[in-house]
Amino acid sequence: MNVMNTGICKKTIGGLTALIVLSACAEVPSLNPLPKAADKPLVPLIKAQMVEGAVTLVPPAGYCIEPSSLTQDFALMARCDLLKAEGSPLGAPIGLITASFAQNRGDALSATDVAIASNAKVIETLDSEELSLVRAETPTPPNGQAPTHFRAATKIDNFDLSLALFSPAESEAQGAVGASLLRNLVRSSKAASLTTNTSKQVSAVAGDKKGLGATIAGLFK
Repeated sequence: MNVMNTGICKKTIGGLTALIVLSACAEVPSLNPLPKAADKPLVPLIKAQMVEGAVTLVPPAGYCIEPSSLTQDFALMARCDLLKAEGSPLGAPIGLITASFAQNRGDALSATDVAIASNAKVIETLDSEELSLVRAETPTPPNGQAPTHFRAATKIDNFDLSLALFSPAESEAQGAVGASLLRNLVRSSKAASLTTNTSKQVSAVAGDKKGLGATIAGLFK
């Protein structure tokens, strides 16, 4: 079984958690922006190329990727307005989503695997055709977040995707809305990844034809 590191990026989650705790009941948060790197403002992302471009990660509607959290195999997402993204919708529930990728080794990764690897207790299984999903409980949730949260797992291309959704106890993300967020993330990411990979294949074929044409032309010079 290939169980990836399902922990949360401690470096960036502190600031985001503070924003979420203070904004849980606020329609329009008036908070200080996240820390700046090299005096340049952070730009929240609406999608990101992961694992060397093999997968396109697309957050659910109303969520953006926190750019300083991003690596080839990890991303942290929060509501766009909390990340100071301009013109972002405020209808999405408060929450923190983490995404981790690992090369698939042949065995299917389940949400229960993800929960156990994170020392969380599964309290409800909510699997669907597109996603292995559970509600779990952890004794050590991120500061200000409820112990009960969602864990999920699926496969995109040749990579296992592990997801976690934490939120305050009063957030709608604690219920069916939270499960829908993760399902929408998976649907959008699979569709975007398929489009990206198809485009790469077409480009590769076009490049090969161009190279062959140039070779043939060179024979008749």
